[in-house]
Amino acid sequence: MKLLAPILALSLTAPVFAQSNVSDGGSLLVFTEFDNRAGVSTLFSITNAFDGSLEDGTIDVEFVYRGAVGMSGQPLGCLEFNRVVRLTPNDTFSTLTFVHNPNQEQGFCYAFARNKTTGKAIKFDHLMGQTLVIDGPGAFEYSLAPVTYKAGSALAQGAQTDADNDGIRDLDGVEYEASADEILIPRFFGQNRQYESDLVLINLTGGAQFDAILDFLVYNDNEEVFSAQHTFRCWQKRKLLQISQVFLNEFLLSTNHNPNEIQTLPFLKTGWMRIDGNSASSTAKTIQDPAFLAVLIERVGPYKAADLPYRRGTQTNGDLLPQGVLGD
Repeated sequence: MKLLAPILALSLTAPVFAQSNVSDGGSLLVFTEFDNRAGVSTLFSITNAFDGSLEDGTIDVEFVYRGAVGMSGQPLGCLEFNRVVRLTPNDTFSTLTFVHNPNQEQGFCYAFARNKTTGKAIKFDHLMGQTLVIDGPGAFEYSLAPVTYKAGSALAQGAQTDADNDGIRDLDGVEYEASADEILIPRFFGQNRQYESDLVLINLTGGAQFDAILDFLVYNDNEEVFSAQHTFRCWQKRKLLQISQVFLNEFLLSTNHNPNEIQTLPFLKTGWMRIDGNSASSTAKTIQDPAFLAVLIERVGPYKAADLPYRRGTQTNGDLLPQGVLGD
């Protein structure tokens, strides 16, 4: 650990800025987490990168907070809370989420471009964003880009995106880009008291009344694979060991692992994972192969870091965010 600690300290003491999945912005941004618990501060930033006339480039941005946990700790079932801000060309807006949304403790948020006159969702692929989380009691700090969706490629700039007029943001390749079919996380550390990472999960299929089942394929450092499964509703943040014991460092040491990795630190194991949607079900409906988002937040001692994962394939059944048992 003495050899690894200085390297990790250099890389983790400053916030790690994840690369977004697009380089020139989108019309819809998904901020995968806000945390308003005592002593924790979350800062959302959103920027209008349009560099043109005031008339063409002034838009409204609607923030839709989905609270999974209330300020008294009660479950909220992804209850909606909205704010709207106006951005002129090259304008940027930053807010502490406990000020912007004082009634919800934890959850996620998405923000989308709206026409400043009609209030309708529009194609405006110039939005960029960032999340900064500072945990005072834990001395943690990390930064993460939102998941960015362009509006449908067949739409003209400024066109309305809500093709079916249902008020729901469809991630179907028509209104907005489709989500990934699989999420690939290229590394995790074997979990113990020093390495204790979180996985943030968002179900994108069915809506707030649907329980999503995810299938995990977890690989050690020698191509040996283990399976796990996890069920959650709407939004969840869980320790890796709450999802499966296959992430335990002690377990990985008992497998057919590579004893020469990590070099000079054979007692610390690494692995990687594939995550795929199995099904999403409410009391009235089941949808196979749901779309979802997953982000790993790694902790090494007093430091944290996060990055957007790799994504494979497309899944066109994602929505933000139906509330009924029948979904969209």
